Amino acid sequence: MTDTRARDWADAGNLPADEPETSLSTTLMRGLEVLECFAGDERLTNAELARRTGLNKPTITRLCKTLVKMGYLRRDTEGGFRLAPRILTLAYPVLAAARWRHDAHEMMAEIARMTGGAVTLSVISGPEFVTVQSVGEARHHPHVPDIGISGPLVGSATGRALLSLLDGQELSDKLAECRAADPAGYARNAAAMTAAVDRCRRDGFCTAFGEWRPTIFAAAAPVGISPDGLPVALVCAVPSYRTTRDAIDTDLGPRLRDAAETLRHAGDFVRRGR
Repeated sequence: MTDTRARDWADAGNLPADEPETSLSTTLMRGLEVLECFAGDERLTNAELARRTGLNKPTITRLCKTLVKMGYLRRDTEGGFRLAPRILTLAYPVLAAARWRHDAHEMMAEIARMTGGAVTLSVISGPEFVTVQSVGEARHHPHVPDIGISGPLVGSATGRALLSLLDGQELSDKLAECRAADPAGYARNAAAMTAAVDRCRRDGFCTAFGEWRPTIFAAAAPVGISPDGLPVALVCAVPSYRTTRDAIDTDLGPRLRDAAETLRHAGDFVRRGR
């Protein structure tokens, strides 16, 4: 695999056409941009939100006042803002529709117990992946990802397993989107990404050793296209001090491949990207 192949894939892709501003609700877009600024239990002030979004402070003030009124933000005692519990109602319909998540829980828990790692199911969201199911114990693993955690498609084992499920033009379009979102990251990870996509299609899994998170080794297996149309990958991430490259390659990877095969048949997934 070469960087040239990754370039050719992305060159063949089509980026979504820009919609004219008059056809979009800029107020809604700005409100969503404000919500996307928050991470975890982070609190942000008007000034910090203005800096992150590039919007002026009066606009931020109006947006935050509206979001507080709607119940998606809350004020803290120091005058900043935090996400409010109602934000969870936006995600619930997506998770509720993905009933296949629950079919995997027992297998995921067993793999997490055996490896001391965190086991996740993830799907594609733009140029990133997003976690929709997670099993693991924080006392065993320093980075147990919560539902909703996202990461790069091209630069992670998770993302590469998901990309392996895309065919032809669909793959090219997604890679063009990834390259446009992060040109430097795409160039840096291109060779590893193409090799991982091929390995997923050949061996049923791929691996990564500290490429996204320096202290984490991971294996990922493509499951397939879910009944609700989402590419799904099964992933296990283990702290590097708990395992070896050989164990990831010869034991964890095949174990995930077999688990993905079981889940694929149990959940009526479609395997693509071969």
